[in-house]
Formats: sequence, C-alpha cells, structure tokens
Amino acid sequence: MPVTSVPAPAPGPDWLAERLFDKRIVSLTGRLDAEATNRAAASLALLDASDDGEVQLWLHGVDADIDAAAVLLDTLDLMGVPLHVHCRGDVRGMAIALLAPADRRTSASHATFHLREPQTSCTGPASDVAVAAEHHEQQLRRLQQRIADSCGRPVDTVIGDMRDHRILTADEARDYGLIDAVTGARSVDGE
Repeated sequence: MPVTSVPAPAPGPDWLAERLFDKRIVSLTGRLDAEATNRAAASLALLDASDDGEVQLWLHGVDADIDAAAVLLDTLDLMGVPLHVHCRGDVRGMAIALLAPADRRTSASHATFHLREPQTSCTGPASDVAVAAEHHEQQLRRLQQRIADSCGRPVDTVIGDMRDHRILTADEARDYGLIDAVTGARSVDGE
C-alpha cells in the first residue's frame, strides 16, 4: 500500500510575531519606520487592554528616529500593566528612550547601547526648514530629558554623551542607569 504524506502547512509571514504576542511579548528590530512603529504601538495597546499581566518589549538591533520614539514612548506611558524592556544586540539613537517608562529594564550581556543624536532632513523653503529644525530640537530635548530622568543623570550629561556618540557595554549601561540588570550567560559546565 502506498504511503501518502500530507505536508504541514507553512507558517504564515507573521507566525512568530503571533506566537510572541500570545506570550505578551512585542519584539522590535531594525530601523523603526512608520509602519513598524504603528504596528508596535497597536500591539502594545492591545496587550495592555486585554490582561493585567506583564508585557515584555524586546529591543534587539533597533534604531528609532525622534518621531518613532515619541509615538512608542507615549504608548508605553499610557500602559497600565507592568512593563519589562529587554535589550539584545545594539540599541541605538532614540530607541534608548524606550527604556525610560519600564518597570524592569534588563539587557543581555553582549548588548551595546549607542547614545547618539538622530539625524533629520527637511526640504522646502527656508521658513519650513527653520520650523522643522526647531520642532526637531524641541522633541530631541524632551526625549533627552526623559532619558536623563530615568537614569538619574543631569540632562547635560546625556546631551553631551549623545553628541559624542558614546557607546556603552551592558555593564556600563547598568552603571549609567539605562538598565537595571544584565542577564547572565549560560554556564559551559552546567553550573
């Protein structure tokens, strides 16, 4: 008798995000464009509204401009459930501000944190460029103040470190106040 096999259906394009969502995890990676930012904000708001359990936000290899960081920061500020932000890989630019509202902030031991000011561009008449530049500067200062407040550091220190493009290891980020704890590596000998 011939053996027939039925192939298992291939997972859809969002199968992993769906599985993480079921575990109350939102994972962000890469440069956050408008679509990724809106999807993350909606996911976080839905998780907040659906249960009282902790929500985890995973940041790995993530970078955000001022607008993306502001949208997500506003979303995180409105959440009424405990928030745990965990970092892996590089966390760059204004994505660092996403650590500020977390109840618990952790990092993998090999994560790095790139404190740097975001770039922006604008075209048009000089008056439009001037207005955009002023808006950018105001938003940047608000986010830098938020980072400084969450770290317990003077805002001038954060501004200077961002201008200098300071890069911190996980341990340095803990000492700086960006995170609360560095998660341990697995022991090779099982201890």
